Amino acid sequence: MAIIKDFGVVLREYEAGENNKKLVVLTRGHGKMTVFARGARRTGSKLATGLFSYNEFVIFEGTNFYSLNAVMPVHIFDIADDYDKFCYGHSFLEMTDKMVLASMDTSEVLNILLCAFVELARGSRHKPSAVFAVFAIKLLKTEGFAPLVDADGTIRTGENTLGLTPEAAQAITYIMEANPKEMFAFKASDDVAEQLYRAARLFVAENVDVKIKSLEMIGD
Repeated sequence: MAIIKDFGVVLREYEAGENNKKLVVLTRGHGKMTVFARGARRTGSKLATGLFSYNEFVIFEGTNFYSLNAVMPVHIFDIADDYDKFCYGHSFLEMTDKMVLASMDTSEVLNILLCAFVELARGSRHKPSAVFAVFAIKLLKTEGFAPLVDADGTIRTGENTLGLTPEAAQAITYIMEANPKEMFAFKASDDVAEQLYRAARLFVAENVDVKIKSLEMIGD
């Protein structure tokens, strides 16, 4: 038995009894964890957590379970009050939860997720749909599902191909090769941003074998 202190993000939460929750947490040093939060549904609980925040967690490690002892928000992202940002932010969490296994090293994925939240909350360089496109392309590349980008702008993924302009193809290559802190450091015209979005939706449909409910709330 031990006490774990780590930083991370809540990917999913669900009810576990009258006043309790179970949390799926993506941590920097301990991978993806399912943590029991006793009393977290009570008003004013010190274990209440938000989905769009970066937190420090104190977790008790039992024999066959993890129990949340304390949570301290480090940064809360300004996402929840905007419908599009809210839906895309949820899609980031859903995709991460579906694609990352508990046994994986999650430090790189956590960096990608946090950088996407920063950009989504900022909203100054890229529209929410473009932020989604960058996040999805980068996450899929990191998890081993990189599309093939031909010199003529043809994108090949699975059985499908998608013709893009050279500028859009170059943007996809840049996103896949950039480190997370620099993956949004490019300018895109509205046309290129739209192409990136269409490409990302295709990549997700082909490589994520479950529906992302948040994306269905937005549509195509």
